Amino acid sequence: MSTALKRENKGENMRGIIVAVAVAVLGATTAACGLGAAQAEPRRAWAGDTAQITSQPEEGVTRSEGRRAEPVYVINLYGAEDGRADQRPENLVVSEFSTLKGITWRSWGPGRAVGAGKLSGTWCLPDCLDSPYDATITLSKVKKAMGKRYFTKFAIDGDFPKPDQIDDTLTGALPLPAS
Repeated sequence: MSTALKRENKGENMRGIIVAVAVAVLGATTAACGLGAAQAEPRRAWAGDTAQITSQPEEGVTRSEGRRAEPVYVINLYGAEDGRADQRPENLVVSEFSTLKGITWRSWGPGRAVGAGKLSGTWCLPDCLDSPYDATITLSKVKKAMGKRYFTKFAIDGDFPKPDQIDDTLTGALPLPAS
């Protein structure tokens, strides 16, 4: 191949690379600008009912990125003394004082989770042993540990007699995995 032909091919390759870089930079700049006015517009819920309109993004999707966020877990001590990473658990021990069973999760992540279940614990004995209280649980404050994201706070509410001390019974910190 002649030197002139080699230079011509090299020039074409460089132009192709420059065009590809320009397209990538333009795409990144557009993505960095966010969704702008589209953020204020309602989005269709993709989790089943496409007729439902919501102003919230699809669960696990961030508005600015438009892609799936990392999954979020909770350390669940129910049936696991050392705890295990869990998502949408049906039963959840949140502290040594409070347990929820039969939880139906209304939302899960990326920044919080909300569910409803039956609450019992050492603080409400003997009343709640046979008749656990209807309660709503909210998990929040996501932190990363050992390569995964975890909820680290809980709050429980409902129409039931509240204990004198609510710390670690109805509100508190959730454990992170042991390293």
